[in-house]
Amino acid sequence: MIAPESQTSTADSNSGFTQFIKEYGPWAMIALLLASGVGIPIGEEVVNIPAGIFVGRGDLAITSTYVAAYVGVLGGDYLWFSICRTLGKRVLHKRWFKKLAHPKKLLQVKHQFDQRGAGVLILARFIPGTRSPALTVAGILHMPWKKFTIIELIMCLVTTSLQVTLGILIGRQIAGESLSTTIFTALGVVAGIIALTSIVTWFVSGRRKSGPKPREKMSWLRAISKDRSNKPIG
Repeated sequence: MIAPESQTSTADSNSGFTQFIKEYGPWAMIALLLASGVGIPIGEEVVNIPAGIFVGRGDLAITSTYVAAYVGVLGGDYLWFSICRTLGKRVLHKRWFKKLAHPKKLLQVKHQFDQRGAGVLILARFIPGTRSPALTVAGILHMPWKKFTIIELIMCLVTTSLQVTLGILIGRQIAGESLSTTIFTALGVVAGIIALTSIVTWFVSGRRKSGPKPREKMSWLRAISKDRSNKPIG
């Protein structure tokens, strides 16, 4: 359970993001989303849904907001994928890298790659806490640029459009409300979406069998850090 102090800190941080978006608009969105591409844990929904709410209230332009959401998420994904593709094997066991991509989650995602291939990147867009590990494994295993690009161009368009549009619909309902009301509404919506997605994911996958989630053996991480063959995934 998260302590009350931690909850307050998280809320304050997210409120800061929302005010930053309100003040600087699309440029703030791109900056925050690109920051997620260097390992800073900023979920795309934390940026795109509040931005959509401001559009619905009339505080931001609709076209530039949609473009910023798409460019920011796509750019952040490409940045992290490129880092992992270039340096992933060298820094795999570094303490700072483990904080950004926990080994346990990487092993779970690697198992899913073995079962579903590149389709894991599609599923990861809708499962909280899986997007970054999926990009990490895809980069480490040298997914072909062409395949990665096709998936990213389509999935980023789908998810960012849905997030911003949801925010716009909410923003139109609370148009005229104070900034504090808008911020807490945005945070509530984001928390609700994450919670709902987590529950659905748990019900669909976690209930199929008891015990821990299947994952690759730890020996894979040890072996791949020494492997220089750079064999791409299919």
